[in-house]
Amino acid sequence: MNRSLARQLFQREVQQPDEQIHLERAALYVAQEEYPELDIEAYLNALETMAADVEERLPVEFYPLKIIQTINRYLYDDLGFVGNTTDYYD
Repeated sequence: MNRSLARQLFQREVQQPDEQIHLERAALYVAQEEYPELDIEAYLNALETMAADVEERLPVEFYPLKIIQTINRYLYDDLGFVGNTTDYYD
């Protein structure tokens, strides 16, 4: 995909009424500017899977701290996400 097409798709996405904008898709169009071969559908599917996994783990009581702890456990412990270890403030 060329960069101008990614930009056009982004513009089309964000010109919709707010409640119809797919934020994750719009963000991936921005990423596609830098990475033209980015497979948007694959990343959307991965995000859906992650959301479903987190939803299954959410506690019955929806206290903000418990939700954050659940998401953190999933991302950092289960999936192994880490911050930038060479340049923390980058």
